[in-house]
Amino acid sequence: MRYPIGMMLAGAVALGVAACAPAEPPVDTGSVEPPAVDVEGEMAAAGDEMMGEMPDEAAQTAAAEAAQAEAEAGVVYVGADKKGGEVSVPAGQTLRIELESVPTAGYVWQIAEKPDFLELAGENTRATNPALQSQPGFTGGNHYMSFDLKASAPGTGVVKLTEGRPWESDEPASDTFEVTVTVTAAE
Repeated sequence: MRYPIGMMLAGAVALGVAACAPAEPPVDTGSVEPPAVDVEGEMAAAGDEMMGEMPDEAAQTAAAEAAQAEAEAGVVYVGADKKGGEVSVPAGQTLRIELESVPTAGYVWQIAEKPDFLELAGENTRATNPALQSQPGFTGGNHYMSFDLKASAPGTGVVKLTEGRPWESDEPASDTFEVTVTVTAAE
């Protein structure tokens, strides 16, 4: 059966018009208003729930002292007060160098040099104010970065750390830390 070209064109036009026409008339929703919401009140309540109650100064101090005692247990501790100084470590013990940094801004400590008789056994960070910084929702702040160096053999040498942003390799270090370490024979 043959169809005249006119009928085929008419059919194509009818299909095209039907495809472009809306399937149903639009629905009149009227003037429906969304319910009123107290956004500021809800945000304040959520903030209180997230942050909890601010610990008092005594609780902050106690938490900081407890964290410090835990960090120093079983290791020879070296902090910023030993910058440029000397420390003695028995062979087999761990030397922990712990310095304050601002890792949330990209400033971190890195070992620039160390003697071969000190082996890097671990790196860690902890909050400078754990009572405040350990609360849910708290972001940022200074932290302590620590480097645990295992004393494997007797000797004397310098450990040097530099602080900076690792991706800014052309920039000079924002700070340096050096300590002379003497590892003594185990008793």
